[in-house]
Amino acid sequence: MDFSLNQEQEQLVETVRRFAQAELLDEARRIEDEDEPASHAIVKRYAEFGLLGVNITEELGGGMSHLDAARLLLYRAVINAQKGLPSVADSSIAKCFSNEMVREVTGKALQLMGGYGYSKEFPVEQKLRDGWGWGIAGRAIDIQKTNFAAALAGRRFDQRR
Repeated sequence: MDFSLNQEQEQLVETVRRFAQAELLDEARRIEDEDEPASHAIVKRYAEFGLLGVNITEELGGGMSHLDAARLLLYRAVINAQKGLPSVADSSIAKCFSNEMVREVTGKALQLMGGYGYSKEFPVEQKLRDGWGWGIAGRAIDIQKTNFAAALAGRRFDQRR
């Protein structure tokens, strides 16, 4: 097998090498000397150059499929309710999955961003707070799970215990 880079890949490597030497070398030395994270300005420049996506793992790509699944569950609950077929199970499953999904995806985004994820300069910290808040305001996730378990079992469960 030939594992050598093609011409386009070679060009990308050379372009990134030039960018790193011109823009990141001093910042890398500062980070190493001061044991501090990269400055906001250099992260922004890195993003403008189109390199932030290089660090994103395949695991984070699942966020899009989770978002789509949450939308479909919500659409099903709404459409059934509009047809006169409201379902505690449909709405509880949609609420529960959506809340769990947003917490998982924003948590991973926060990890990806490191300390910058906690900064109010980036929208991730607000999304994370919103995700936890929605889960509490829309009734706790555990209550939603009890609701759809009750609907599946065909009987109510005491939620006060």
